[in-house]
Amino acid sequence: MEPISVTALSFTEYVMSGQRGRINIVSEQRRIYLSSEQWVAGFYNPMRDAMRRAANSPDPADELEKAVDGAHRQPRAGQPRAFEELREGFLPWLQSTRATGVPTAAAKWQAGDLTLRVRPHLGLLAPDGSRSAVLVYVKEAPMTQETANVGLRILQQTVPDTLPGAEPLVLDARRGRAFRMSRRTNLAKLDALIAAEAAGYVVHWRMSA
Repeated sequence: MEPISVTALSFTEYVMSGQRGRINIVSEQRRIYLSSEQWVAGFYNPMRDAMRRAANSPDPADELEKAVDGAHRQPRAGQPRAFEELREGFLPWLQSTRATGVPTAAAKWQAGDLTLRVRPHLGLLAPDGSRSAVLVYVKEAPMTQETANVGLRILQQTVPDTLPGAEPLVLDARRGRAFRMSRRTNLAKLDALIAAEAAGYVVHWRMSA
């Protein structure tokens, strides 16, 4: 059997897609991950790169505007509008944090035959010295707390390797909404859910081959 390795965010998006959408989303992810054409996977990369630069820039708006301008100069279907919505949601949120960027490292998380590659899209240092490890969700459908908990738990378990001492966050960038893990979350039940979803991902991946 081929190894199955995707990002933590791809897995989180699978969980949020619902029963009907899961075969489709895994088929699309499989096509992207196994494609030899880099452009297939790069739709949001210019904006994610701009977000990282913005966290370290004296003019974060300018960094985001460059990505939007680039999308308009060489448009791919839907990209200009998507980048504009991401700028409008992400910039006020970033400015509200008053944080600066810090480097993050990569880690791996494994459940059965599924390996998740975990690297926060952003590492942030707040004025009070606290740090955040952020997965940035960029798609059109709104993120929910229930789904964010999956990404948050995976971040929580890997943050000692990616950004020690940081608080895990999942950011719905279009809406500028950051999700945190509630202290009331039943981690045992959440871990059981994630294990079941990981097993389901493996089945769907192999069925879509």
